Amino acid sequence: MFKKRIKNLNKEIPIDILSFVDDGLLISQEKSYSLSNFFLLCSYNIISKILIDTGLIMEHNKTELFHFTRACHPPNPSIDLLSVGGSVISPKPIWWYLGFYFDHRLNFNYYTHFYAMKCLSTLSAMKMLGNSSRGLLPIQKHLLYRTCILPIVLYGFQLWFFKGTPIIKNITELKKMQRRAALWITGTFRTSPSKDIEAIAGLIPITLHLCKLNGRHHLRYTVTLYKTLGKLSDILHLNNRNNQLERRARPPRNISLDT
Repeated sequence: MFKKRIKNLNKEIPIDILSFVDDGLLISQEKSYSLSNFFLLCSYNIISKILIDTGLIMEHNKTELFHFTRACHPPNPSIDLLSVGGSVISPKPIWWYLGFYFDHRLNFNYYTHFYAMKCLSTLSAMKMLGNSSRGLLPIQKHLLYRTCILPIVLYGFQLWFFKGTPIIKNITELKKMQRRAALWITGTFRTSPSKDIEAIAGLIPITLHLCKLNGRHHLRYTVTLYKTLGKLSDILHLNNRNNQLERRARPPRNISLDT
């Protein structure tokens, strides 16, 4: 019953609905804020009533609103949820969803800055493990950086690292982070050239490392797609072969001619 009512809602209102465990998402794609907010409010009211009928409660205090737009200074209108027992929701400048940070123009500058700062704080904490005279060896520091820091800072890089996107600011943040890591690994002076200390530390330039990971990602996706399509083609081939065998096994029909 719940699924049928949700399907009927999708037919009546141009709204996309995504649900992840207890986290729901309503998406409206319109050319004006007023029309988009109207569809969101109508669908929100209907879904809240459906949940109440099924014995569930929607937590209005956890409801968030976010607008995607290419404008530099968007108006960001709010939505009034007083009709369903909520409050007036104002859109946020940054939207956090499933570990990803989204901004209005989807340039992911805040996203890379957040994780770069997180990795810099991790690097600062790792300095207590050793310095240039005692403690961990450079090869051990290199291993720590590759296994504990790079996977964090490059989490979800496929969202912003692709052809045709302005990635200079994001790459600059990552280069600053990797320079600090190279200084910690080698124990050299702060005025040392970045490319030289990265080579001594055995670190690949961050742009080349991103290209390598991106190529592996596309290769993995291609192989998975090829296997899936191969299995589908095998299934279709077997079905066609079974149909042909069934046709051959059928007895011939008796044809009578009336003269």
